[in-house]
Amino acid sequence: MFLNRWPAAAAIALVVLALAATPAQGQTELMGPLRIRDMTPFDILRLDMPPAHAVTGSPGTWAIEAGISYANNFMMSDNVRSYLERQGDRRALTQTDMDTILGLGEDAYYVDGELALLDLTVHYAASRRTSVYLTLPFYDFTGGRLDSTVEGFHSTFGLGDAGRKLVARNRFQAVAALGGERVSVLDSPVDGGVGDPVVGVRHDRPLGESRWSLVFDGAAKLAVRGERPFLSTGSNDYGVQVSLQGEFERYGIYLGASVVRTDGPVLGVDLGSHLIPTVMVAFEAGLTRSTNVILQLHASESAVRDTPIDEIKANKYQASLGLRSRRGNLLYGFAVTENVANYQNTPDIGLSITLAWIAPQP
Repeated sequence: MFLNRWPAAAAIALVVLALAATPAQGQTELMGPLRIRDMTPFDILRLDMPPAHAVTGSPGTWAIEAGISYANNFMMSDNVRSYLERQGDRRALTQTDMDTILGLGEDAYYVDGELALLDLTVHYAASRRTSVYLTLPFYDFTGGRLDSTVEGFHSTFGLGDAGRKLVARNRFQAVAALGGERVSVLDSPVDGGVGDPVVGVRHDRPLGESRWSLVFDGAAKLAVRGERPFLSTGSNDYGVQVSLQGEFERYGIYLGASVVRTDGPVLGVDLGSHLIPTVMVAFEAGLTRSTNVILQLHASESAVRDTPIDEIKANKYQASLGLRSRRGNLLYGFAVTENVANYQNTPDIGLSITLAWIAPQP
């Protein structure tokens, strides 16, 4: 899988971005917020509305976009942490441990592993202001390639280990007893596979003669092959998004809000039917004429609701910092995402690489 070459891909992306830096001349070309999605384990299979891009194309033109996201997840409920502390030694969980946690007689969860997602998207400009798109997601599940890096970061800055030193590194393990559902996983559930396709439409409308515009998105995730463990919830999801985009000479300001109706099981836990709202704010500034830096904040409600465990029901807050550059018809970028609150329901750290090819304007 592409994960085996992830460190090399990240290094190449950074080198290419550095080589792309040229002295700034004239107005910076703005590209919009980072189009990265929520990589939380219990949200990974639901429809997610990536922030709307700010690139427009002439009618009849098309673009191909590839986004690779990689997230290190480590989260557990307080009762699971208490159980692990009583065990004393650092080791991988066994089936006996799983059965004991599931037999606590109360809701509990523990998810330790890394998730990767490759989103391939084709955009087609049906008119000057309206475009349609199709996205195919490719999933991969693995152990903890970033475990030692995250632990080292926490130790260096005195952030605590969040219970990481209670279990073995570089494993994919999960156990959950939530809302009456019981599931245990001792290894990667599947090597990977293709998820549900997403179809969507985008329309942007300028606000008079100002530098601001509104962008409307609507999308549907279609479970065309039915429920597939760890690859599809088996239900269709629907979402809408509205964005306010302000583009100025050297910087851009972006605000977005979306809501998604989702249903079905994720990681073996049936989350039920919910409306999940999300808000986003991003600031883009030009470093050179063709290379920009983006700071982005993201807040969302948890997809897990039917449980008395407050830490997993808490809202999710994440911050992203990225670089993005465009050379001719090629757009590419790299970003890092870190959770900033409620660490027991959000990935510790996420990495993403974006590559897009935009057809020449007629």
